[in-house]
Amino acid sequence: MGKELTLTSVGIDIGTTTTQLVLSRLTLVNVMPGSQVPRIEISHKSVIYMGTVHFTPFLDRRHVDGPTLRKLIAREYELAGIGPADIDTGAIIITGEAAKKENAAEIIHSLADYAGDFVVATAGPDLESLIAGKGSGAEELSKRFRSRIANIDIGGGTSNIALFDKGVCIGTACVNVGGRLFEVDALTQRLSYVTAPAQNVADCLAKKWGQDLFPAATPEAELAGINACLDRMVESVDRMLFRDLLAAVDQSLVMSDRLPAEPPQAVVFSGGVARYIYQPGLQSWWIHGDVGPLLAEAFRRGRAFQNLKVYQGAETLHATVLGAGAHTVNVSGSTVTVDKNVLPLRNLPAVYPNPKTDGEWSWVEPAGHFQDGLYRTVALIVPVLGDTDFSTITDVARQLAAEFGQIAGSPKVVIAQQDIAKVLGQSLQRIAPEYELVCLDGVELKLGDFIDIAKPLPYEEAVPVIVKTLVFSGGVGPGSAKGSE
Repeated sequence: MGKELTLTSVGIDIGTTTTQLVLSRLTLVNVMPGSQVPRIEISHKSVIYMGTVHFTPFLDRRHVDGPTLRKLIAREYELAGIGPADIDTGAIIITGEAAKKENAAEIIHSLADYAGDFVVATAGPDLESLIAGKGSGAEELSKRFRSRIANIDIGGGTSNIALFDKGVCIGTACVNVGGRLFEVDALTQRLSYVTAPAQNVADCLAKKWGQDLFPAATPEAELAGINACLDRMVESVDRMLFRDLLAAVDQSLVMSDRLPAEPPQAVVFSGGVARYIYQPGLQSWWIHGDVGPLLAEAFRRGRAFQNLKVYQGAETLHATVLGAGAHTVNVSGSTVTVDKNVLPLRNLPAVYPNPKTDGEWSWVEPAGHFQDGLYRTVALIVPVLGDTDFSTITDVARQLAAEFGQIAGSPKVVIAQQDIAKVLGQSLQRIAPEYELVCLDGVELKLGDFIDIAKPLPYEEAVPVIVKTLVFSGGVGPGSAKGSE
């Protein structure tokens, strides 16, 4: 083994129901110290601090309470005996209903300024689904059994679906189905608040049945109305999962749908609600102030649970973000083009291009999602080329150089999926010499990944690159708390 490098990683998960901070320690090692090409891998990861689970503070139903949230994070740092300057890497994830609040972006910026130099992501539905599927262990189960396995992460505000085929995510979806869409007074066991998505379902059923679902007369009638709505919501999830024609009411629940035509062979449930899917029978369903346990029973009655093989993942309640990890990366010292004075670079979002009608690519629009001042620059990905002859590579360099001026950030970072970085980089330097450039190859990046391009470690002359994705484990708290909500 080569020399070790230890990183301290922080994860902050701001969900619909709960917020938590977790610290982990990641040990990186070059497993090929005698080779010309370094191979950097995580050799060990461990939780060094598990913060208290806090209910996510809100000023009202439209705004997260930023000052209170910042105080919670500051207190957790203090209890952990660590400061922002001690953090090497990590992630803030704001998801579910919290990500929909009017000041969500402001909250992320505020915490980013305080909490340290690390990845910041307001997780949209696709990324949130992927995060949950990785965290639950569905990805690994799909790889192990070489099958199509769907992960359904059921939180307070949303159910996020990720479909894995032999360990590769082939589709995601998100539905407004969660345990906190109905809020309940824990003392009276009566409804105290119904969210808009839940009310849409209730109105649809009321119109169909010709009667109010929530009559004020008896708790029993109200409970029957809640269960009817929850069954209807689970039917929406099932229709998406099995690729059935969606009903009209489904349209008010679906946030995103990028699932392929072929349905899964098995399913894994994660999130706080999943606790009651795998451990049913809680009599005091109102204990958390929502309907999470009732929603779990509705999923148990649903088609996915009844018709598919059901696995329990490694992390049911604990599919929460721990921080940013590192995956194995090879970078050849002989096929890179790097202005070394710009290194190190940290937290560069991977940006894949959009195809153009003429067969070329454009990186401008996808790169624009990250031009908000949080990122110094982005990593522009060159997809796999059908041919790697000099003419093709030069043409790609021309496409990139033409767009450099429209993409904020410096230096310009280009990541090729094939062994062409030396030629591509030299072509870019010739066409656009005014830009500082880092051009690498052999780096596999996926949706939601970020990269660090470090100063050379004490192994070889090659430039080491850490591909950061999310390391999962850890805990969540009471009620319908969940890992990636």
